[in-house]
Amino acid sequence: MKIWSWVNVVLFLALLATTALCWFVPERDVRRPNYDFLPETQMAYSVAYDSFSPNPNFPDGLTLRSPPTGTIARGHLPPLYYQPTQEDALRAGRELKNPFSEDDSRRQKRGSDVFDNFCQVCHGPIGEGNGPVTQRGFPLAASLLVERAVRMKDGQMFHVLTYGQGRMPALAAQLSPEDRWSAILHIRTLQGPYAPSRVPSRAEVAKLFRENCAACHAEDGTGNIIRKVLPLIPDFTSLAWQTSQTEMAIVNQIDYGSQPLMPAFRYKFTQEQILSLAVYVRSFAIPQPGGQPQVVPPSSHITAANVYGTFCYACHDTTGKGNPTIRNSMPDLPDFTSMAWQKSRIDADLSHSILQGKGKFMLPMTDKLGTVDVNQMVALVRGFDGGKQVIPLELPKAPGPPPPAVVTAPSTILVPPTGTPREAPGPLVAPSGESAARIRIGANIFRQYCIICHGPDGTGSIMRAAMPPIPNFTSAAFHKEHSDAQIQVSILEGKGTFMPANRGRVTEEQAGYLVAYIRAFGPRMPATQQRVTDSEFEKKFRQLEEQWNALQRELQKPKQKQ
Repeated sequence: MKIWSWVNVVLFLALLATTALCWFVPERDVRRPNYDFLPETQMAYSVAYDSFSPNPNFPDGLTLRSPPTGTIARGHLPPLYYQPTQEDALRAGRELKNPFSEDDSRRQKRGSDVFDNFCQVCHGPIGEGNGPVTQRGFPLAASLLVERAVRMKDGQMFHVLTYGQGRMPALAAQLSPEDRWSAILHIRTLQGPYAPSRVPSRAEVAKLFRENCAACHAEDGTGNIIRKVLPLIPDFTSLAWQTSQTEMAIVNQIDYGSQPLMPAFRYKFTQEQILSLAVYVRSFAIPQPGGQPQVVPPSSHITAANVYGTFCYACHDTTGKGNPTIRNSMPDLPDFTSMAWQKSRIDADLSHSILQGKGKFMLPMTDKLGTVDVNQMVALVRGFDGGKQVIPLELPKAPGPPPPAVVTAPSTILVPPTGTPREAPGPLVAPSGESAARIRIGANIFRQYCIICHGPDGTGSIMRAAMPPIPNFTSAAFHKEHSDAQIQVSILEGKGTFMPANRGRVTEEQAGYLVAYIRAFGPRMPATQQRVTDSEFEKKFRQLEEQWNALQRELQKPKQKQ
C-alpha cells in the first residue's frame, strides 16, 4: 500500500510540472518545423539537385536519369517503334488500337477541334479532299470518304498522321499522340455514312419483301391482290412505271412512305435494307442486255430543283399542282399554281412549313436541304404561281461538257396513210438517257390529264364499264394497230365521243412525251426475279449505294453564304 501511495504522489507531481511548463512556454508556431534532436541533420534534410545540375551521387554526374527500358511514364501512351515505310504502316494497322472509345464525348469534341485546325484546310470540312488550299492551286488532297480510307485501320491512320505519306506531312511535332487518336475518332464519325456495308443477299431481300411488302404488292410485284381496293397501287412489272421512276424516287417512297396508304419504313429498316429493297423492286422488270436503267453519276452540286425532285415531287408533282392520284387521301395538299393560294401565304409561312413541316403529311425538310438555302426553296415554290414552271426529274450531275440538246417532237405531225399498221414491237428494253427522260416527263403529264380515265396502269379498267371503247395501252394489239403519229393526233385533236381534244392544254412537244410514255406500257413484262443472280444484285446495290452516298455528301455540305 505504501508503494502505490508513493507512485501516485510521483505521478501527481509530474502532472503539475508538465502543466506549469506548458503554462510558461510560449505558444509554438505550427508553420515552423519541430525541434530537431538528431545529431546528423543531413539524414532529415537531403541536398536538392536541379534536373540539369551536376550530381556527384551518380557515376555520370547527371541528375536527370533515363527511364528504365520498357517502362512508360504514368499518364502517357507507349512510344512508337515503327519506321516511316508502307510496310510499317500496315504493321501499325495490325498492332495499334485506338485507346479512346467512340462514346468518349470529350475526346470526340477534341478530335473535332483538331480536325478543324489541322486537317480541314486540305481535306475539307467533311473530308472530301476539297479544302480551301485546293482553291488556291494546290492539288486535291485524298478524300477520307472513299472506300480505301474507310477501310484503313486506326493504327495505319495513326502511322500516317505521325510520319506522313505522299503529300501528307508528318504531324507528330504539332499533335500529341492523344490528339492524333482523337482526330481519328472524328474522322470515323465523318466516315460513318460511307462505311462499307454488307450487301444483303437476294434471298434475304426476297424474304424481307414477302414479310413486309407482298401483302399489298404481291410476291410477283404486280399488286393484283388488292388492286380492286387500291386501284392506284403500282405494278412493278410495268416498264412504264419503272421508267417513270428514278432510283432516288423509289428509295424515297420506301424511306418516307406516301401517307396514308404507303407507310414509312425508315424507322423499321436499316439504310442497307431500304436500298436493297429499291434494287429488288427495280429487278421485277429487268431489261434485256444493253438496256439497263441508267445510274446517275455521283452528284457534285445540289440545287433547289434537285431537292424538290428527290423529296417533294411525289406529293406536289413536277407542276406544283399536287399529285392527282393522292389528292383524295390528302385533301389539304396545296396547289402551288393557284394565285389565291400564293397570295394567302407570306414567305415566312412557307419557310416555316419547309423547315418544320406542317400537318400530318408534310415532313420537316431541315436535314434535306444540304447546301440549298430555304429562301431558294421558297423562290422555287413561288415560281409555280400561275403554272409558269415545271421541275424536271433529275439528280445532281457531275461537272463536264453540256449535255446534247434534247430532240423534241416535230412541230408538224405527219400522219401515215390510213390503215398503215405499226410493226409489232420487239422485246421491250428499259430506255436510258434522253428516251428515259422523255418518258418521265410524259409520266407527269399523264398523271395530270390522263390517269383519271386510263388508270395508273394504262389498262383503262377503271372506266371501261362506262367507256367500253377505251384502249388498253398494255395490249400488243393496240401498239401494232396505232402509229406514234396516230396516237399523237388522238391526244391533241381527240377521238370519238369520250376522248377530248387536249390541244391548248398540252403542246405538240408534250404530246410527243405522252406518246413515249404510252409506248412504255407495251405488252406487260413477266416477272423476272428468278433470273437475277447474286452478283448482278450486288452490282446494282453498289451503284445505288454510291448514288445515295453522293446525295448525302451534298446534303451534309455547309450552306454557302448568301
